[in-house]
Amino acid sequence: MKRIFTFLLICTMFLSLVASSYAVDNNQQENELIIENTEELIEVIELSLKDAINYALEHNKDLTIQDLNIKKAEVSYENNIRIVKNYNRNKDLIDSLPTPADELVQQKLLELGATERSLDLSLNIAKWNKQIKENEIKYNVEKAYYDLLLAEEQMEIAKESLELAQDQYEKGKTMYEVGTISSQQLLEMELAVSQAQSGYDAAEMGYEMQKMSFNNTLGLPLDQKVVLTDEIEYKEHEEINLEKSIKEALENNGSLKVAKENYELAQLTLEATKARYPEITYKYREQEILVEQAAKSLDMAKNGVEMGVRSAYLQLITAEKQIKTYEKTVEKAQRALELAEISFELGQSTSTEVSQARLQLMDAKNNLAKQIHAYNMALLDFHYSTGLGKTQISTGY
Repeated sequence: MKRIFTFLLICTMFLSLVASSYAVDNNQQENELIIENTEELIEVIELSLKDAINYALEHNKDLTIQDLNIKKAEVSYENNIRIVKNYNRNKDLIDSLPTPADELVQQKLLELGATERSLDLSLNIAKWNKQIKENEIKYNVEKAYYDLLLAEEQMEIAKESLELAQDQYEKGKTMYEVGTISSQQLLEMELAVSQAQSGYDAAEMGYEMQKMSFNNTLGLPLDQKVVLTDEIEYKEHEEINLEKSIKEALENNGSLKVAKENYELAQLTLEATKARYPEITYKYREQEILVEQAAKSLDMAKNGVEMGVRSAYLQLITAEKQIKTYEKTVEKAQRALELAEISFELGQSTSTEVSQARLQLMDAKNNLAKQIHAYNMALLDFHYSTGLGKTQISTGY
């Protein structure tokens, strides 16, 4: 009886363990299914460069802040422009009345139109800053798009290198079996596969990191899967008239517009200061210094804008010339690899020479991709160098 009881106890424990194991396996399968379903729920988004820019502009909160800044500037403008309008309506009467000494400068500023121009400038800066913020967003998206395209291209090049190394290794195994290469050469080819795999893994990680950066720039979830529909390629730009581009930049640049207006307002303020303070006074000399400082700032702004256009142009032309050199290098490296493979199969070269030729080809392709990327960025920089700009204008003038 005791033996029967012991047997039943053992059977019960066994069945409990089986049930517990089944429950764990079942829960694990359910969890795996949930993870798989979650991954499937992440929709892949296809984006052209234009789509990416539009998405970023629609979802960027900085533009909302800029709109609020404009509204704030408009309120300030409306509150203060009343003083100007009141003066303009009653100018003859105000001028006929004696003006208190401490109001002479302000009245002269109203008379010269400096007060109204100062208010206009404040409002314009708020409006320009929104356009500049849009330029900044566009530029950042375009750069992020080109950066991700480059990372994708580098991953494809690394994949090609791995496939070539694997193909060479498979051929090497056949040659080893028939006795045309040594075991040492076969080991070297196997090592080349491992190195190519490491290179691909690094390129894949670089791509994933760049994709997160791209998503962050657009305001997408960091794990969002994206497919870029545009390709990294070299497109010839339109003919550039450098002097015309410089003139265009000097007319359009927002910071330069502000520097020019600040200089003219400083001159008007100096003229208004004369209404109360003689040239020998501290107040007058102080304003004279401000005029000279404004003139210096204007000259620096002009030189900065011109230098920006000229340097962007030089970078563009240099990058364009180098593309042709890198294209020829790829052609030469491709031919060198083909010859190395033929020589190896004929027993006239080693596996190391084949691996070196493969690596040189991959380096040449990577360098070409980087140069096309550099060209596209240089073209982008030149485009923005002739416009309003992409750096916010300070309101502390």
